[in-house]
Amino acid sequence: MTDSYPFAPGDRLQLYTDGVIEARDWDDTFFDLPEAMMAMRDHTRQAFLEGLRQALLRHAQSRLADDVAVILVDRCEDEGHQPTGGPT
Repeated sequence: MTDSYPFAPGDRLQLYTDGVIEARDWDDTFFDLPEAMMAMRDHTRQAFLEGLRQALLRHAQSRLADDVAVILVDRCEDEGHQPTGGPT
C-alpha cells in the first residue's frame, strides 16, 4: 500500500539523516526535532536551516557522533502556471 499526501503551495518538506534525530545531550536525551521545527516554522529556508543547525549543536554540546544532513524543500506558488490539459 502506498500513502500519498498533498504538497500544496506554501508547504515544506524536510528530509534528514538519522544523525539528526539520534543526536543526544550529556544526559543521553535525544534531540527533539519536532519541537525545533515548530519553533522555526515561519522562517525562510536559510534561517530555518541555520536555526536547526544551531539548535542541534546546542543540544549535543557541539559533539555530533553521527553524520548530519538536512534537505529542505518548499513548494512555491504556481505563478501563472496552467497544468497541461487544464483550461486556457
